[in-house]
Formats: sequence, C-alpha cells, structure tokens
Amino acid sequence: MQLSGVSYLDVAMKTLAHVRETQREQIETAGKWIAEAIAAGGFAHFFGAGHSHMALEEVFPRNGGLVGLRPMTELALANYTSVTGSAGILQMRFLQEVEGFAERIWAYYDFKKSDVFVIFTNTGITRVSIEMAQLAKDAGHRVIGVVSKAHSEATGVANSLGKKLSDIADLVIDNGSPPGDATLPLPGSPWKIGPVSTIGVIAIVNALACEAARWLIELGKPVLVLASPYYEGAETAELRRRAEENWKQCIAEFNRRLREELRVR
Repeated sequence: MQLSGVSYLDVAMKTLAHVRETQREQIETAGKWIAEAIAAGGFAHFFGAGHSHMALEEVFPRNGGLVGLRPMTELALANYTSVTGSAGILQMRFLQEVEGFAERIWAYYDFKKSDVFVIFTNTGITRVSIEMAQLAKDAGHRVIGVVSKAHSEATGVANSLGKKLSDIADLVIDNGSPPGDATLPLPGSPWKIGPVSTIGVIAIVNALACEAARWLIELGKPVLVLASPYYEGAETAELRRRAEENWKQCIAEFNRRLREELRVR
C-alpha cells in the first residue's frame, strides 16, 4: 500500500470494519457481562499498561462515559511521555514486565464477586496484564481480554505462568491490528508506520459501554452517563447548569459504588 495520510485513513477504516464484522457477538456478550456487574451495584474494571492504558482514559470519567466502568490506572504504567529521564519509556517497559507487580496493584483495590474485568494488551503477552487477568480469574471474576489476535498468535510466551491473555480470558475481543501494530511500509526501511491498535481499542471500549447501556435498560436499571458541561454564554447557560448537576450525580454514584466495594472487605 502506498505511503500517504489517506492510505492510513483507509487502513484505519478497514480496522474498524474488521472489528464490526468479526467481533459483534463478542462485544454483545461482553456488554451483557458488564451490565450485569453494574446492575449488581459494582464495576467493570478496566486495566492496561503502556499504550493499552489509553483505553482506560476512554472509559470514565469522560463526556458520554458510563458510570460503572472503572479504570484501574497505575501511573507508572501510563505516564511515560517524558520519554527519557524521570518516568521515561524504558522504566515503564521494565515495570510492565516485572513479575509480581500486578499483585502489588491488586492488593490496594476492593472488588465485589459480581465485578467483571476488561484487560488490554495488544501483544497478548504483557506480563502485568497477564498476571492481573490471572488474579481476577482466580478470584472468580469474569475476564474479558482485548488483544491483537494476529500479534498474539505471532509471538511466543516468556512469563512464569506460561500463558497469553487469550489463555486466561473467558472472552477475547480482537482489536484488528496486525503483528507489530504499524501498517504502512516505509520505502528503504524494514519497519512500518501508522499503528491502528488504539483506533480499534477505543472503538471497542465505547461499543462495550453502549452495549452495556442497552442491557441495563433491558434489565430495568438506570443508565448514568456524564454529559458535557462545556457550554458558555446566556443562550446555553441552562444546558451548562443541567450538565454540571449531571456531573455531581454521576460522581456521587461512582463514589457510592466505591464505598460499597470497601464494605465487601
């Protein structure tokens, strides 16, 4: 494929088409599981490291985000854009492969038995994500894995569990990206440019939220989503006021669920 911006957009749309055409059943099932966890008063917990952490930023809180989706954010695995020096990319790469790190993260959370987990690793082999999935599975939770099936199938395993995410998860959703993630060849180079995993993953996150909302309505449960408060001027003052009230309601409900999880312990 010729290298150009438009070519990248073509590949991006092809990735989304792949997700739509091949992952519909998986998204419907995962959305149902997430809705059941929310309906039970708990959460669907989202976890990922490195660029997979971008999925967590799309979960909640964000405009249009569904209350009941909870990002398990670990700063050391997410903030590496300084590249070098403090909190650099090499430190993050090291930490995400440290065996036992997931146990340290897990120890500071509380969960209800009905909670579900959505774990992201594009390669399917990131140690901290594999271990988090195994901890959730061992605790009796449903585990949904989001991976690049093509990359996961193209690589071996180098962790003490001897597993990939697809070996642990109860349900696997393919984000549609190729091995190595990048898509367009660079003339004169063995490497490619134009990664697409984030596009697939972000679409999957929002598809899961929408599917969960549909199931919650079918179950007769309330659906709370954050509304955008970013309106200015007299003509939109009432819209802004209502949106700010919505934010208070959504955050209060999120905190109520956190307190409920604490009571489980």
